[in-house]
Amino acid sequence: MAKLDSSNIKYDVFIAHSTKNMKFLTSLCDALVEKEGFKVLNPGEDFISGVGIVENITKGVEECRRMLLLLSKEFLESEWFVFETMLALHHAIQHKKQLMIPVLLGISENEVPLHLKGINYIKYEGDFSNPAGNEGFMQRVIDALKAEDIPMAGTLPAGNIAHGLAWSYFYGYLRLILPGFKKRVMESQYWNDDLNQRQILTKLFILLPNSCFCWSTLTDNDPKVIKAGPLEAFKASRAGNVEREYRNFVYKVTDVDGKDYYCAVEYATPLMSMYEMEYGRIAGLTEEEKMYQKQQFEHILNNILTHANAKECHGSYQLLTYDDKIANTNETDGPQACYKGYKYPISQLLIKEIKKGLAKEIPSKSVEIGVGSMKVVD
Repeated sequence: MAKLDSSNIKYDVFIAHSTKNMKFLTSLCDALVEKEGFKVLNPGEDFISGVGIVENITKGVEECRRMLLLLSKEFLESEWFVFETMLALHHAIQHKKQLMIPVLLGISENEVPLHLKGINYIKYEGDFSNPAGNEGFMQRVIDALKAEDIPMAGTLPAGNIAHGLAWSYFYGYLRLILPGFKKRVMESQYWNDDLNQRQILTKLFILLPNSCFCWSTLTDNDPKVIKAGPLEAFKASRAGNVEREYRNFVYKVTDVDGKDYYCAVEYATPLMSMYEMEYGRIAGLTEEEKMYQKQQFEHILNNILTHANAKECHGSYQLLTYDDKIANTNETDGPQACYKGYKYPISQLLIKEIKKGLAKEIPSKSVEIGVGSMKVVD
C-alpha cells in the first residue's frame, strides 16, 4: 500500500454517502476492513461526542488519505453533498493531490456534478445490498485506495479569491443598486398595479452559471431573452468617480402560451473573472479550484446579502444557480470554443421563477409553474 504522506493522516478512507444507502455502505466497509485491513473512518465510533457534525466531518476529511464518494441519487439530493465534496476538493487543492474516488451508484455519467467531472470514477452495477460480493468492483476500489497519490497539475497560486470577489461585488455594486431597486421597478413602464395583470417582479435576478462563463449579452446565450429597455438610471459618487451612472436593464421572455413576462436580470460579473483566471496565463486557476471558488463565492455572497445589517437589500434580488453543461468542440479553437455548440435556456429558468414569484404575490390566482416539457436545473 502507498505510504501515508502526512503525520496527520489516521485513516485510509472517509466514505461520503447518503443514509439511505446504508446496506451498501455496511457491506463495503466490512469487506475493506476485514479482508484488506483498511482503516475506514467510522462516524459512529470516530466522531468526537459533543462536537458539531460540521467540525467532525472537516476533521475527518483532513485525517483521511482518500475520500470515497458514493454518488447515488439520494446522496446528490442530500444537504451534505455539496459541503462534503467541496471540503474534499479544497483539501485536495491544498495538498495538490487528487484524493477523491467517485463511485457511481445507479446514476449515469451525465448526472455527475460539474465539479466532479474529469475525476476518474468507478461505476457500480449489481446488488446494492452486497457490493462485497462483486469481485470486479471490489478490486477496482481496492486498487484505487492502494494507488500512489496522484499530483494535481501545478498552478500559480490564485489565493482565496472567493471572499474578495464576493465582498467587492457587494460593497462596490450590489449595496449601491439594490436599495431603491423595487422603487425603480414600480416606477417603470413595465409595472402594473393590477395584480392580475402584473408581469414583472420587483427583484433583480442574478445569474450564477456553474461554468462561471458569462456571455457578452443574455441574448447571445438565449435568443428568447430579449432586451426590452432600461430602468431609470441613478447616480452615485464613489472612490473619486463623481456621479457615476448605474443602470439596470429589463428583458422580455415569452411563455409557451404566448404570454410575455419581464424581469431585470444580469450575470454575477465576478464569475467571469474566475473563468478568465482558469484560462488566463497569469493566475492559472485549475478547473477544480475554479469550481471550489465558485461555490465559496455563492455561499459567501448569500451570507452577506441575508445578513441582518444588509436589510436594505432584502427582498430585492434572487440568486439563480444553474448547471450550464459544456458541449466541447475543438479545444484548439480557444477557451470559448467549448461554448459554441451549447446555449443554456435561460428564458425557461426565468419564466419559471417569475411565475413562482407572481404566484406568491397573487395567492388567489392559479399560476402554472411548469415550463413546457423541459426540466430546468436551478
